[in-house]
Amino acid sequence: MNTPADTPAPAPSPAPARPAAPPFVWSFARHETFQTCLRRYWYSYYGAWGGWRADATPAARTLYHLKRLFTRQQWTGRHIHQALENLVAHHIADPAPPAELAARTTTRELDFMRDEFRDSRTGAVQPPQAAMSGLFEHEYNLDVPIAEWKAAADRVAAAVSAFCAAPLWQKLRALPEGAILSIDRKTTFDLDGLPVRALPDLAFRDAGVLHLYDWKSDRQPLPEHRLELGTYLLLALGRWTDDPAAVRATACNPVTGETADFTYTADDVENIRDFVRDSADEMLFPLDDPESNRAPTPDAFDCTAQPDACPACPFLRICPRWRS
Repeated sequence: MNTPADTPAPAPSPAPARPAAPPFVWSFARHETFQTCLRRYWYSYYGAWGGWRADATPAARTLYHLKRLFTRQQWTGRHIHQALENLVAHHIADPAPPAELAARTTTRELDFMRDEFRDSRTGAVQPPQAAMSGLFEHEYNLDVPIAEWKAAADRVAAAVSAFCAAPLWQKLRALPEGAILSIDRKTTFDLDGLPVRALPDLAFRDAGVLHLYDWKSDRQPLPEHRLELGTYLLLALGRWTDDPAAVRATACNPVTGETADFTYTADDVENIRDFVRDSADEMLFPLDDPESNRAPTPDAFDCTAQPDACPACPFLRICPRWRS
């Protein structure tokens, strides 16, 4: 009979499996981050990977938290998107007058904003599956006047009211069943073996035309979004139509009602395809193993030389350029 002294010690439990390198999926947002700052790109797409896991390293957990911070401008845009998605997805057949519908939708969205603002200000820990971990201004203790926070809420309310009063809303409500094809859903498609993620905010058919809409509430001039919406065209051509001439893409500011319409030729399609492939090749070039998307250490990814990109970067407190 074994005594406690001569009982073999149990074998140590195997260490938790570390997540593999993230799959490489091209997106326009990824392209923009890569062009803006290579170090921010590494933090976002490699360092933060697996930060939601119970066995994540402290560094990965920190980066994952910082990656999910929103500036108040991004936060405002997010809630505008959510409100319009909710309207199209759930209230397209609602007989309520536009003003009443706008008021109900605004109340719902502002309730969400108040909860998020309170949790961010008090430092309430958000679950890993939450899209947002807090507000940039609270993370970095920035002094933002109350009037600016109120302006964010007012901007959401204005966007909802303008959308409910716009001709587009009436057109959407009159469409036959099945005409609305997509509402703000992340979609990945294959481009010659390259996974590409596209996110049109709205896609629908009307009178033989395939419409792609993207809500833009930032200050960038709407015509400058032509290339980004062109990547949504690649999704549309693989899924809903074979004819680029049958597609109209629209960048729309839901607050002001301003729009910019884009059409594309077959030559445009080839140019956009080349742009996506070249962008992906540029991102894969510095990797240790492009096949498995395994990246070297962050030191191989330089900080941007453009200081204008830094003030709103969520990774300021761990970036070697700003940490001191």
